Amino acid sequence: MEKELLHKYFRGETSPQEEKLIMDWAEASGDNYREYLEERKIWNALLVHYYNIENKSSHTKRVSLLHLYKYAAAVAVIILTVGIYITFTNKTPDILSLQEISEPTLLINNKEHIALTQKSFSIEKKAAKIQNDHKNNKLSYLQQDKFSQQKEVMTNRLLIPHGKTYQLTLSDGTIVTLNAESELIFPSQFNPQTREVELKGEAYFQVAKNQDRPFIVHTDQLDIRVLGTTFNVSSYAEEKIMRTTLIEGSVSIEQNGSTQLIQPSEQYIYNKENDKIDIQVVDTNIYTSWTNNEYIFKNTTLEDILTQIGHWYKFQTTYEASSLKEKRFTFTIGRDASLDQIIRFINNTEEIYIERINENIHIKSIL
Repeated sequence: MEKELLHKYFRGETSPQEEKLIMDWAEASGDNYREYLEERKIWNALLVHYYNIENKSSHTKRVSLLHLYKYAAAVAVIILTVGIYITFTNKTPDILSLQEISEPTLLINNKEHIALTQKSFSIEKKAAKIQNDHKNNKLSYLQQDKFSQQKEVMTNRLLIPHGKTYQLTLSDGTIVTLNAESELIFPSQFNPQTREVELKGEAYFQVAKNQDRPFIVHTDQLDIRVLGTTFNVSSYAEEKIMRTTLIEGSVSIEQNGSTQLIQPSEQYIYNKENDKIDIQVVDTNIYTSWTNNEYIFKNTTLEDILTQIGHWYKFQTTYEASSLKEKRFTFTIGRDASLDQIIRFINNTEEIYIERINENIHIKSIL
């Protein structure tokens, strides 16, 4: 497939005939689909670089999207040039990080920061109406105009710090519940061909059905493609295990040039340390319990338990012996419980002893 036609497609400028040509080509083989995804990822990366540099300094000449599109065919060269520009000017993009916030925050084009838990509001931005219900922790994007009428791309970032969750309704009706220490990058409205978002951390997706517009979740290690389904993705950068758990429907997962389909109650597990993939049948309630404000652990290792609750409570962990990480526990507890309550609960099992000093906890064996 010609790159120029694909880039035209990503801009939403193709005719119905050209769109059908591209879709037929992408669905003809796995290689074609992988090429499509790779080009899409490069295109998205270019847009991110474009916005980061544009937003960094008011002294930098503003570049129009038409100018950007003109050079899209040389995307790799442009990205390289962007990297050289950042290196030689000793500047980095002014991007808000999870460590800098204490409450759920919405960023619009990396320019406007809105703290979501302070008040409810309803505002109009570009082709979307944004509504926030701070009492129920819900943010909604309501589509108002067709994509073809939107003059420029508007990228949004929803950041959730530790100890918080937030629910987002996208412009297509898809509902995304974001867990603590997570981030979602998404457009104010999707283009006519695909619905694409980028996830860092954990989220529960209830994807609105649309047979003509696949929904794609990009993570740092894999891409998840669906048409309409419900699933949970855990993809924290600092954790060695990534999990995609399917509740209903079906999903296609692409990683390292291969594609894998999973069915309801199956979990796709990727180990970053040994680069191994495993698919297991699981109790999905365990992996979605956080959406109901509770933790369910069934024969779960202590290391996994502390990793999960570590996104909710802030602490550092040390072990007297590494073997203690493999101790297993089964219990259910609400997320409204304090860290001290959880520690007392585990200590009462008399399997181990957890000692807490401020934000540090130390795990000891019981002789």
